[in-house]
This record gives sequence, structure tokens and C-alpha cells, in this order.
Amino acid sequence: MPSDGWELIRAARTDAGMFGVWQPEHFAGVTSLDEWEDEVSEDAALLRHIEAGVFVPINIGGGGAYQFTVRHGGPAGGLTEREGRYRLVSSKPYLLIAKGQTALGGLEAVGQYSGVDPLALPTDPGRYAVTIHLIDWKAEPGTADPDGKPTTNALSDFIIEIYPESGSEEYRLSLATFDRP
Repeated sequence: MPSDGWELIRAARTDAGMFGVWQPEHFAGVTSLDEWEDEVSEDAALLRHIEAGVFVPINIGGGGAYQFTVRHGGPAGGLTEREGRYRLVSSKPYLLIAKGQTALGGLEAVGQYSGVDPLALPTDPGRYAVTIHLIDWKAEPGTADPDGKPTTNALSDFIIEIYPESGSEEYRLSLATFDRP
């Protein structure tokens, strides 16, 4: 994929109540449940990983399957007019340091022990700012079928922007992805 920008739209699932974008190399040594609990499931450990720029939480507080649109390389604030209309909330940027690839998935996919494969994101090595947008796709007329499921033209639940840092960002250092009103 070109390094100047790309977009992926994929579904992901979690039973752990949190998704994330992370640097897989940092978690390669997590090969057992004990290591996963120490390095991934503990809040204090996740906060250390957030501060180090190797984990970005997408913390929704519950399990389920959601659709993600991931954009890489463009400027911040790259929502379409349609996405902007149905955006509920956006995070402040998080720092992500890539070593050549990043991953997206449920918390249980972090590390090597569970056998759950995350979505690989082809990210060039470098320092990035990551902003998460929560989208209310159900508010758009015609995007839910009679059972409430998204139609093929529905927006994703989340838009994730991964863009080169400018050097002026103030990074979010919280497990809570979004500020509560």
C-alpha cells in the first residue's frame, strides 16, 4: 500500500470490553495468560503502554462486534461531511509509535497467547497521532434494516485517524477514550 495514505474498513469483535490499536512488536513476548493479565488486562499496565505510545485504547466498556474505518496518512480532521454530521464524540489524540506495522482488535488479541488474530495495519515506522471518532450511524435515515442491523451503506461505528504527528499535539493519557459530558 502507498505510504502517503490508505483506508481500511473492517469489523472487529471483543468480549473484553475494549478495543485498541497497538504496536505488535511491543507485545510479542506476551505468550501466556499470566503475562497477558500482567501486561494487558491490568489498568496500570495499559496506562504505561499508553504513555509509551505503544497502545491506543478504544474503550467502550462492553463487548460486541463493531465496524471500523481506519485512515492512515492524511491530515487530522479528515472526516467526510457525512461522517461529521453523525459524529457523536471524538477523542483527543493519542501517541502511537509504529515500527512498521500496527494492529487493531479486541483486547484479547493483544500478544501471542490467545490465538485471536488482530487486523494488521500497514503503518510505516514513525510517530503518529491517533484520533478516534464515535459515529451514530443509526441516526442517518435508511442505514438500519428492519431488525436494526446496518445496511451496506451505513457508516462505521468508529473512524480511526492515524496521521503523522506535527510536534504540537498534547496527547491523551487515559484509558477512557472519550470525555464524558
